[in-house]
Amino acid sequence: MGAAVGRLDPADPIWASPAPRHALDRHDAGAVIRLARQVAGWTQAELGARCGYSASTISRLERGQPPLHLVDVRRRLAEVLSIPPEHLGLSPTWVQHAADLATITTWTRPDPDRLREPGMSGGGDPMRRRILLGGIAAATVAGVASAAGTAAAAAPTGGLERLLFAATRPVPPLDGQTGSGQVVAASRAYAAGRYTHLTQVLPELLAGLHAAHDAVAGRQRDTVAGLLARAYVLASSLCTKLGDDAIGWVLADRALTAAQTTGDPVVTASAAHTVAIAMRRVGHHAGAISLLTTTASRLGADRGHAPAAVVAAFGNLMCTAAYSAAQAGDTGSATTYLDEAAVAAARLPQASTGVVPFSSSTVATYRIGVHTTLGDTAAALDAARSVTVAALPSPERYGRYCVDTARAWAAHGRPDRAVQALLATERHVPEEVHRPSVRDLVSGLLYAPTATPEGLRGLAGRIGVA
Repeated sequence: MGAAVGRLDPADPIWASPAPRHALDRHDAGAVIRLARQVAGWTQAELGARCGYSASTISRLERGQPPLHLVDVRRRLAEVLSIPPEHLGLSPTWVQHAADLATITTWTRPDPDRLREPGMSGGGDPMRRRILLGGIAAATVAGVASAAGTAAAAAPTGGLERLLFAATRPVPPLDGQTGSGQVVAASRAYAAGRYTHLTQVLPELLAGLHAAHDAVAGRQRDTVAGLLARAYVLASSLCTKLGDDAIGWVLADRALTAAQTTGDPVVTASAAHTVAIAMRRVGHHAGAISLLTTTASRLGADRGHAPAAVVAAFGNLMCTAAYSAAQAGDTGSATTYLDEAAVAAARLPQASTGVVPFSSSTVATYRIGVHTTLGDTAAALDAARSVTVAALPSPERYGRYCVDTARAWAAHGRPDRAVQALLATERHVPEEVHRPSVRDLVSGLLYAPTATPEGLRGLAGRIGVA
């Protein structure tokens, strides 16, 4: 590890390198602190001076001895060294604000028999499940890439067009280690909700990976193709966040093209998942469901002891299939897919990581959107209450949870609660509330023929809603 003087960036690729990764896997907080201090180029005495501790105390902490067991000590070290709180066994930032969570989710549930849509409980009969998961859908997915040209153009978002032309830019090729580190850093930036930063760095990253892909052969080429697929998944996901569905679909198809050359089913599933999201967002629900279920069935996630990454990929595909089915008005299919995702989550010993992490909290968060879309806001708010916020893996996921809960409250006739959820999003993931879809939600609340909730006008002004 190098000794570049200065604190670590929480998104620094150093966290994915072997020594820190090993320390994190062993939950060795002392080793994490020591490695972060060494990267910062500080002695134990210098770190102690910045924290208000003696050098001998720092030495004890790095050996895992008291007072490392104290939460306040770990928080102080995380702050000074820019260590992500969860790397020291701490709750992420958003978990520390219980008042936000109480405001967002506390409510009295109405009569469930009166409000629940028929068919919202139960997983359907076995034959229906086999048909759904076998990928038999009304539409096929032939010509996915060519159909991208029919997507409705979104409002221009500065810089996203540069992602389309990255392959033709004359830049030096990235070596494997640098390319991998930059993809990891970009993934962490996305998870942190730093979308503006990604708009700036992704074109250069894609260009460097394309140059590397052209310069190598054999296994090295497959490795770079996998990095390209991951980078294009990020780029497409970024476009989805920023409301440019046309560019997002093209980039998703490029991710799938790169992924298919690797022969890695998990990488290919991630790329296909991104293509399906792009399809769904422009109204091709049947095609999206067909792609998702066909890809899921090919993973073999239910065969023997499938790797955790395969099970997680399957679960994510099922969650998106459920939301696509809900948007198509198919309650039974949406329920079946969610049930399959829940079974997959129960098989995982812990949450998966990546651009699209997966766990039982992922399924619970999707239930919010699915039930809201189907008009069962009571079930949606029940789902919001069931989410274990401490298990949400990133600020981006927390932002999505808050926004989905805001939509549920708005549809439930409680704009005041919706605004509180949006304000919580702004406090912890500020770029999330600048998304076009969130601005549309704020605009709808602002111009509704009801009393304007406290804080709504201020939020509208800050995100540019007239």
